[in-house]
Amino acid sequence: MKNLIEKFDEEKILKRPGFLKILNNELSVLEENLTSKLIDNDSLLQGIVTYIFQAGGKRLRPALCFLIAKSTGGITSKHIKLAELTELIHTASLIHDDIIDSSKLRRGKETINSLWNDKISVITGDFLFAQASIRLGELENTEIVKIYAKVLSDLCEGEIEQYSSKFNTDISWEYYIKKSTTKTASLFAAACKSAALLNNQPDKVVKQANDYGLYTGIAFQIVDDTLDFTSSSKDLGKEVGTDLKQGIITAPALYAINSNDERAKQLKILTENRFSINTDNYEKDFDKAIGLVHELGGCEKAKQLANDYIFKAKECLEFITNTELKTYLIKAADSIFDKIR
Repeated sequence: MKNLIEKFDEEKILKRPGFLKILNNELSVLEENLTSKLIDNDSLLQGIVTYIFQAGGKRLRPALCFLIAKSTGGITSKHIKLAELTELIHTASLIHDDIIDSSKLRRGKETINSLWNDKISVITGDFLFAQASIRLGELENTEIVKIYAKVLSDLCEGEIEQYSSKFNTDISWEYYIKKSTTKTASLFAAACKSAALLNNQPDKVVKQANDYGLYTGIAFQIVDDTLDFTSSSKDLGKEVGTDLKQGIITAPALYAINSNDERAKQLKILTENRFSINTDNYEKDFDKAIGLVHELGGCEKAKQLANDYIFKAKECLEFITNTELKTYLIKAADSIFDKIR
């Protein structure tokens, strides 16, 4: 166990991107609470949880929560709890995703289900959801409880919808954006909206904070979907092309399939036939499908779509009067697109 757990290194926090350095103190507290204070005993669960939170991650959702809080009155102890429960929900959902997808790697490190087993992974994910619920109750805010209850419902709905539509090449853009919202963007929106609510902001400000998080979250999902086609396994921290191989039609593939080019029909057939699975042609057909997505411009069009949503997110920041904080939130949104420039 001990060789799986890295010593907590504050240098990781000090090396955060520039737009997060204003939050070094808050993120340091968050990191310590997640890695060393979540469980107060030396147990298997403590070791697993520490391993999870030391595996990486920029803590973008908590960071946006803190930035919105700073922009609407300041960060309180309840904002710290809000940021924690947001990251706990996010991490728990990743653990469950890895089980569903039988993933072996996450952020370049072995997943919990790979190191231990699916049963322990399920229990660990459930534990993190439970810890998030405790913190949610401690906020003593009925409206925020309702917001996060909807987030949890959205996460489950998004997973079921994704599973039921595997290898379906006839999905619409409306369906794709809705799925991106339920699986990813709803948590971004909840963190930003709730941060403003805790500072008793008027409805207009709360709405704009929510929309900033929503559009940023949709862009984040589109970028993540694009990286699945454009990154190396080393950079991505997991196998490339995982989504398409599992029959999940994301933005790059959807653009390619809907192209007027004749080759789009070939991509559609390859996908619907599951790349001739269980035959000697499987790898060849899958590689062909990946190549067609690139040839038909799917990745470039997906990049533009992500950029469009980032632009929409930045338009929602008119409620922020502090120029410096507004700049940080703009940079936070831009940092998502920087991953695929």
